[in-house]
Amino acid sequence: MTKKKGTLVLKKGNQLKVSYAQRDAQLDGLGKKIVKMIRLLGIEGLNKAYDNIILVDEEDPMTPEQIQAYKKYMPEQLWKEDLDWTTALKYTKDITKPIIDGFPYVVDYSSFCGSWRNRFRYIVDLDNNMFIVVKGGLEMLSQQSEEFFADADYVDKVAYTIIGRFPLDNIPDDWAETCKKYWSSLMLVAVDYSKNKVAMYSEKIQQEAKPENDRDYEKIKFFYGENGYNDLFNDMD
Repeated sequence: MTKKKGTLVLKKGNQLKVSYAQRDAQLDGLGKKIVKMIRLLGIEGLNKAYDNIILVDEEDPMTPEQIQAYKKYMPEQLWKEDLDWTTALKYTKDITKPIIDGFPYVVDYSSFCGSWRNRFRYIVDLDNNMFIVVKGGLEMLSQQSEEFFADADYVDKVAYTIIGRFPLDNIPDDWAETCKKYWSSLMLVAVDYSKNKVAMYSEKIQQEAKPENDRDYEKIKFFYGENGYNDLFNDMD
């Protein structure tokens, strides 16, 4: 599928600056663009880029200068003189290009980090000099389309899985394949989210894992749970 949503998370001083991609956020799309950016800027350049970024609210008006400066990041036929941040964000072709160019404004999408529709997160962790790839959202529910039922109560009840961790200055060429291989090696066990706290110790739940002779908790893709995005960062400490 091409319309996979995702985020680029720049983390420094345990603070986040988050940019959003509405489409093509999969490993071979946004993921590879981000790795290219990391290699181009290097750790020093990434730190400068982070410091340069000014977060704006998508409801804030764009100044005429900002509108003109943003023109090259959108398809020409969609650009307009009265551009707003929501439209600009929606149609940005490559969210890494403004950062590479030093364009200082990024729409603050940190609130989207925990959304189940945020299917890929690419974390540039400048505190620990790590590139961390996280997968979640619809795939965690084994859905094969963008369709969902509003009454299914998915929101905030999906745990996320780190599928790759690489040093910023030594990301291997096969990083995407490594992530895919790890993801495909995991098992899927869905349980009622209220059981999340005891799932790790439940013999019954472990027995549901496939293959039957492998009940390693670390190899289970996810449990429904109250696992928030902040918990993920706490796990990194």
